[in-house]
Amino acid sequence: MIVLNAIFRAKAGKGDAMQAALDEMTAHVIQNERGTIGFYVCRDGDDPLRFITYERFADRAALDAHNSSAFRDQWIARYGALFEGELVRYVGRETAAKHS
Repeated sequence: MIVLNAIFRAKAGKGDAMQAALDEMTAHVIQNERGTIGFYVCRDGDDPLRFITYERFADRAALDAHNSSAFRDQWIARYGALFEGELVRYVGRETAAKHS
């Protein structure tokens, strides 16, 4: 399992717009990305402008397909202006998990 975590901030006053944009991305992933095993979005409880994603992919090909999709490119073109500062990404192999 390949995992991508991203940590980023929305610009001041744009937290709800960022949440709506991430909801749109989540809906697309659910409907169109079979290789994406899990796609989780967290809005920080102490800082509602900070968001964290936890994305689980069947393999590197699925991660690459997600990151190079036309939808993702269009999404960034539409919503890229909502981001403030640098997006921090971590990619690794999942080594342990608990599922309910």
